[in-house]
Amino acid sequence: MLPLTAQQLGAPGIVALGSALRQLAVSAKRGVASWATVDVDRWSGAHPAKAQNLVGGKWVDAASSITVPDPLNGEPFTHVPDTQGDAELRPFIDSLKAVPKTGLHNPFKRPERWAPRAAARRVGDATIAYAGRGSISIMVGEAMRRPKVLDYFARLVQRTSPKSYAQAAAEVTVTRRFFENFSGDQVRFTARGFSVSGDHAGQTSTGLRWPYGPVALITPFNFPLEIPALQLMGALFMGNKPLVHVDHRVGGAALI
Repeated sequence: MLPLTAQQLGAPGIVALGSALRQLAVSAKRGVASWATVDVDRWSGAHPAKAQNLVGGKWVDAASSITVPDPLNGEPFTHVPDTQGDAELRPFIDSLKAVPKTGLHNPFKRPERWAPRAAARRVGDATIAYAGRGSISIMVGEAMRRPKVLDYFARLVQRTSPKSYAQAAAEVTVTRRFFENFSGDQVRFTARGFSVSGDHAGQTSTGLRWPYGPVALITPFNFPLEIPALQLMGALFMGNKPLVHVDHRVGGAALI
C-alpha cells in the first residue's frame, strides 16, 4: 500500500486513514458496496464482464484479450487481458525490479507497516500515515461476516467454478477466517525469528524471517478466491511485492 500524507488525506492523517479503513465494514452494513463492480445477477453473454491489469497503481487494458465462455451455456461472458510482448510486460518487470531483496518492510525496515492499527511517522515536513496490515485484516474479516457480502462472493465463485452454493460459501468462510486469524499483532508475528544458545560463552545464534522482495503467484482455477487471497496477503504481510496471475479459464477470478 502506498503511503498517504495527512495533507493528501485532507484531514488529520490518523483519523482520515481510520475512516478509510472502516469503509469496507461500514459499507457492508448497507449491503454490497462500491467495490463490488461485478453485478453477479446480470453477468452473462448479454452483459459480459471485463477484467484489467493492475500495475503501478493503475488499472490498464491489454491490446488483446482472452474470451472466457459461460460455464452454464457456453456464451462468451468474460474478457481477460492477454498480456504479452515486451511493451506490455515491461511495466510489470520494472515494478518488480524496483523492489529490493530486503522487501518493502522487514524486522529492521519500516516495521510500522505491521502495526495492528493505523500508524504514522514524520518524514521531513510531512506526516506519513500507514494502514497497518493488522488493521486491514480486521476490517476485511468484519466485512466478510456480513451475510450479504458472503452471499455476493459465494455467487461470484459459483459463476467461475463448478461448485454448489454450500461449497462456494465455505470457500468464502475459509478466506474470512484467514483474515481474522492474521489480524492485529498476529500479522507481525509472521516474522517471528528464533534464538539458539551457542556451545561456549558469548555465542548465540539468531535467525530472522526475511522477505524475498519481488515474488510471483500463479493460482489455479478451483479456488478462485481462497488461494489468491491467502497467498497474496501472506506475501504482503512479510514485505514482498507480489505479481499475481490467475488462471484465465476462470476469468471471473480476476474480477473477485
